[in-house]
Amino acid sequence: MKNIRNYGMVTGRLVRDFKVCNNRDGSRKILFTVATANNYKSKDGHYHSQFISLEAFVSGKQKDNGVYDYINSGDLITCSYSVQTNTYTNKDGNTVYGQVLMVNDVALLESKAVKEARQAKATQSKTTKETKQAKATQAKTTKNETAKEAKKSTRKQAAA
Repeated sequence: MKNIRNYGMVTGRLVRDFKVCNNRDGSRKILFTVATANNYKSKDGHYHSQFISLEAFVSGKQKDNGVYDYINSGDLITCSYSVQTNTYTNKDGNTVYGQVLMVNDVALLESKAVKEARQAKATQSKTTKETKQAKATQAKTTKNETAKEAKKSTRKQAAA
């Protein structure tokens, strides 16, 4: 049961693939960031995003990472979370205070077909960009070689 006084939800896209930290007892901590759009426009007229860092716990009894094995960078998800304090004493003996947004539930908001189509489009876009860069580099190299040849022929004509 959720504590309604310490509860939040965030909907957005996973910024990058999650990071898994293994604990000594076999449990795992899953760290990830969700980008979520602001509900207002900034002075420049655009909707900017907030990047929310979240943390999840996976029991050592569980063999896999659960739902986290099915999400990747760019996936649209909703996470419910509670705020927890993370207080500890560092090596210097100082007390460090922090807060963690601990995930309670994750909902995948895209179907497998939509996810695969988005990934294919991103791959195609990346390939097109790489092809354009390769052509630009080749054109630049050709231009430099032509300039060098013109310089050589000018020197030969001047020497003759």
